[in-house]
Amino acid sequence: MKKIVLAIIGMGLMVSCGSKNEVPDRDVLVDSIETMEQNLMNASISMDFQKADSMIALYNLFANNYPDDSLAPIYMFRSAEIGINTGNFEVAISTLDSIMELYPGYEDIAMCQFMKGWAYELNQQYDLAREAYTEFVEKYPDHMLAADTRKTIPNVGLTPKEQLEAVLGN
Repeated sequence: MKKIVLAIIGMGLMVSCGSKNEVPDRDVLVDSIETMEQNLMNASISMDFQKADSMIALYNLFANNYPDDSLAPIYMFRSAEIGINTGNFEVAISTLDSIMELYPGYEDIAMCQFMKGWAYELNQQYDLAREAYTEFVEKYPDHMLAADTRKTIPNVGLTPKEQLEAVLGN
């Protein structure tokens, strides 16, 4: 059933897009995104990487064709979240950077900076993670995650044993 729904969505996008130079219909894209999101939510807990890639592609298609739409940064943020959850860290970081550059007034702009640090940390780029986290706490010192992030920065990249030794002063 899910394959049929995805095929219908794909056909709908192809029909709505027409030629490569035509901008896809906004409402068709939004409907496709909402349907695909619902299918992902109903899916099993394990991540279907093909569906995740398709979801990222839909989000990006919308954001690229409707950059002035209020949904563009929201969809880009969701794209970055999926990127992080599927180990596509470079894509996620690039998307987060784009949001921060293109949509500085986006309501979750602080979370973009925090998630950038998190993506670097998960990708074991610890120096870049500390840098992104430091920028987060400097720019958003009153954010609900700022206090915990300040405590996290010195421990980024340390093993649990090294963290314990740092706390105990050994």
